[in-house]
Amino acid sequence: MSGTMTRLSDVILAVLVGALRAAYVGWWDCEFGAPAIDCKRPYGNSDVYRDIAELLEFPNWDEDEREYSSVEKQTMRRLHEETATALQIVLGTGEMRVGRYTCKPYTREWRLVEEGPTS
Repeated sequence: MSGTMTRLSDVILAVLVGALRAAYVGWWDCEFGAPAIDCKRPYGNSDVYRDIAELLEFPNWDEDEREYSSVEKQTMRRLHEETATALQIVLGTGEMRVGRYTCKPYTREWRLVEEGPTS
């Protein structure tokens, strides 16, 4: 695939689609203003780990005193950061399709390479 760049983050997993659907979008009123995902409550609640654990269907995610391991927190943080790439793909392609995508370096020209499973 000469001239293209593919990274692990170029895959939209079904859980990333779920995260984007759960995102709370509001208006950020600075300079000219722009729509933005709420950075304090990106998925609706201020307990971001709990919201992501629900999306990932972690066992006992709904327990009030649930403690997450460092590996679980790392996994959740990575998923949260991956939503930025997933959102760029969705906005760039105009579709919310699960699959593997590639993008030419220094562009926003995302292209679906392989359709993925929905779960």
